Amino acid sequence: MGDELDGQDVSAGGQPTRARPISAYLVVLALVTSLPITTAAAFLAYHFVSESSQLLRTEYEDRLRLMRNATELRVANVIEDLQVLALSPLLQQGRLTEFRAHAVEVVGLIGGTAIVLYAPDGQQLVNTRLPPDQPLPRRVSFEAERRAIETGLPQVSGLQKAVVDGQPIVTIAVPVRIDGQIRYALNIGLSTNYLSALMDDYVSPGMVGSIIDQKGLLLARRPLLDGEDLIGKPTIPEVMAHLGEASAFWIKAMSRKGLPSYTSLLRSPQSGWTINFAIPREVVEGPLHRTVEWILMLAALAFLLSLWLARQFSTKFLTALEGLERYVMELRRHVSEPIAGSVEEVNRMQNVLHQVGRELAGAEKIIERERSLLRATVESLPIGVLLVAPDGTVTLINSQMLRLWGIDGLTSVDDPEPLGRRVDKGRDTAELAVPIVRALRDGVATETEEVVHRVDGMERNLVITAVPVRDDEGETLAAVCGCYDVTALRSALQQQKGLLDEINHRVKNTLSTVQSIARLSRASAHSLEGFASSFEERILALSEAYNLLTANNWVGASLQDVVRKTLAPYAGPERLSISGPSILLPPKLALALSAALQELSTNAAKYGALSIPFGKVNVTWSRAKSGTICLSWTESDGPPVSKPTRQGFGTRMIQTIFAAEPAWTASLDFDPAGLRCTMRFSASDPASDASSRVMLTT
Repeated sequence: MGDELDGQDVSAGGQPTRARPISAYLVVLALVTSLPITTAAAFLAYHFVSESSQLLRTEYEDRLRLMRNATELRVANVIEDLQVLALSPLLQQGRLTEFRAHAVEVVGLIGGTAIVLYAPDGQQLVNTRLPPDQPLPRRVSFEAERRAIETGLPQVSGLQKAVVDGQPIVTIAVPVRIDGQIRYALNIGLSTNYLSALMDDYVSPGMVGSIIDQKGLLLARRPLLDGEDLIGKPTIPEVMAHLGEASAFWIKAMSRKGLPSYTSLLRSPQSGWTINFAIPREVVEGPLHRTVEWILMLAALAFLLSLWLARQFSTKFLTALEGLERYVMELRRHVSEPIAGSVEEVNRMQNVLHQVGRELAGAEKIIERERSLLRATVESLPIGVLLVAPDGTVTLINSQMLRLWGIDGLTSVDDPEPLGRRVDKGRDTAELAVPIVRALRDGVATETEEVVHRVDGMERNLVITAVPVRDDEGETLAAVCGCYDVTALRSALQQQKGLLDEINHRVKNTLSTVQSIARLSRASAHSLEGFASSFEERILALSEAYNLLTANNWVGASLQDVVRKTLAPYAGPERLSISGPSILLPPKLALALSAALQELSTNAAKYGALSIPFGKVNVTWSRAKSGTICLSWTESDGPPVSKPTRQGFGTRMIQTIFAAEPAWTASLDFDPAGLRCTMRFSASDPASDASSRVMLTT
């Protein structure tokens, strides 16, 4: 135990602490002084960059909202212009030719491609893009116009192709009411360039903006991708996954050029379009990442500088302390004069050590003489003696103690292997160590505590006494333990007690069994002579079972012997069939089974298979893997069997015997071909059951 504390200090709480060199403490000091400054600078830099990044994010989101609002405002203006045009008196009066001329002027003012008037069946009635005298086509797909007629509300379409030239456009349709009834749908087609122009004021350099219809197709995009405007192409998958949501910000995505980016979107409830902005991740995270890299680099430089300074300043301390260490090592051999160094505090320590060394050298001679005297005295004692220091180290042990515990030597009581294990107050320790630990740690004396220890394959009863040794101030200096062998005494007392218990037990068992047989015989007898005859037969059967157990020193009896001895008076081998594995029954089970078989045999001789010359009895048994034994009694070739009207002595006795134990069962089957009885029981180790009692109670 003492060796384990080398290279460690002991704190005030008694727990060992790992010692560190001066250079390590100087490094810690340098780090403690430099790290707060580095941490504060890093925090400020990180804070400023984070604030800048947050401002960039806020500006980005504001631009997205402004672009969404601008798009909605432009669509609202177009809807208002169409609604005013739908109230035109020319249209209300059905003067469509004059209305067309007015619509041409409105298209130019709005900036659309064409204004078209639709009938509910899709037939174009007015188209400002076609000549007045040209027949107008009937449009099959005009969802926005149909919804405007059905709902009476303005509708905005997704991307579609113009009927005239197939160019990509979007349409805005409003219902036309005449005399309070919706008669037509008036729409205006807007080119994608019209929408792209809305984005120029909001998409700053480095950003990507787009307007996406309800199906995820691009209506407008800024800037162009390698000169291509990508109108009509599906948006990127990351945006498509959030299509239809009211808003989604800072989605990680890959741009069409394969660059990592953040993309955000807002949906316009007015048009159903989605406004999307994307910005490279490097623009948002780049300054923050570079700041972290600079912070780590500066911290590493500060750490290296601290190490270098600590090493420089610790050189003189280490040199002086190494000299002190060499001087202390020399004190083990002889006391020499100290050599002064460059550190004043170390010189003072050397002078103190020199004085202490001279005093210790004189004291060691005195202690060695007293120790030799003590060792000789302890060695001559007839009992085992052990002296243990407070840290558990064995300072003295005599040969008698080593012999009693069967060990060659002992250095610490904290090692339970050579002494045997025991749990004391939740601590796994040695048998011998427990009283010593109480004396050392709790100051409790232990008197005549007996333990059982195995030495050379034999168990020994050892009595231990341990007391603490204290100084004048009451502090525990050591613990003294004495030990002596009481194996012979305990063996004699145990043997005497065992003999008395065995005699008492067997007498009580016999009296209890006889008493139960007498009660049950009396209950089933019709006359005094019948009672005497049946009682005598059962006592003789019990006597045979006792003879079997006595012949085997009450260790148990063979199941085959119990069956044969019980059935022998009733039939010969030609009428009996007995088979089964060799099983040794414990005394309790042997007596119970003998009594049950006696009742079955008596019943068979009086009323069953053995009552006529040709009847037979078959007794078999087997043992299951679980250890349960099943014994079957089967009668054959005897008189017909009928179920009795009342329960006789034999039935009650068998059921009483096998109801005494939870694992025992007995069942009787009054088959007309012959009585059958099945008994199941568990046979424990006969040696451990040698003194079990037989309880035959009614």
